[in-house]
Amino acid sequence: MMSTVQFACYAMRTRFELILVGDDESFLRAASEEAISEICSLEQLLTRFRPDSDIGRINCIAPHQPVRVDARTFRLLQRARQLSQETNGAFDITVGTWWEQNSEAKVIVGVDNFLLDEETMTVQVAKEGIQLDLGGIGKGYALERAAKILRDAGVENAFLHGGTSSAFAFGHDQNGNLWRVAIAHPISGETLTTFALANFGLSVSVSHSALRTTHSAPTINPLTGEPVTHTLLAAVLLPSPTDAEAWSTALLVLGKEGLKIFQQRHPEGWALLVDNEGKSWQIGNGWKMCEGKR
Repeated sequence: MMSTVQFACYAMRTRFELILVGDDESFLRAASEEAISEICSLEQLLTRFRPDSDIGRINCIAPHQPVRVDARTFRLLQRARQLSQETNGAFDITVGTWWEQNSEAKVIVGVDNFLLDEETMTVQVAKEGIQLDLGGIGKGYALERAAKILRDAGVENAFLHGGTSSAFAFGHDQNGNLWRVAIAHPISGETLTTFALANFGLSVSVSHSALRTTHSAPTINPLTGEPVTHTLLAAVLLPSPTDAEAWSTALLVLGKEGLKIFQQRHPEGWALLVDNEGKSWQIGNGWKMCEGKR
């Protein structure tokens, strides 16, 4: 008889949940605890709200000297730079600078403004005022790392999500079916699409205007410095939940014009956009690929 275990933790200002299915409940619990521990460890490295985190130390010290960081932080910064280039600058972890500086900040945003030294595992920002913020990629990376830990341990069936906006799944649920997810319209709540999720990461980004809350910071277009208002929702399916999260943020910024870029970069992926007039577009066949994988 299949057992199901659920573990949750609060990290990166959101709730992470892991659902595991298998024959050995004690084994599943041990694997879950290890994966949860990794998520919490990454929170301590990647948050910009702790002065002793890797990102906190970079933001405070790196204008003056290189900062040695954990290998996981370094690899994620490398990935973030690649994704910024891949999205033509629409995804940018230095976008937090807009909130820290005056209008002159326009001249210093961009991933070329921090230096990575792989030999010494150090990071140094190139100019005063540069601030790094991994909020647009951290959840996906945490899910990716947690999923790897589970798979390396021998877990065959799991569904992981961070705040319901980022998810990754492999194997099947307690009934032997692929894990199913739904994407809802951010304002009406109407279901836009449903599909099975297997070996793909899903990320859904929603604009500040759609959330209608004062507790969420608006997504900033790093190319203009202005809040994103033309797109309500962007959803992306990619094999990597890290890449999916970066691309959903980028498509929120780029809008419909970004779909062609996405398809060129990731023919294996799928994306959904809803604009501020309620029009929607889908591109790619990632969901079909998910349906056929276990």
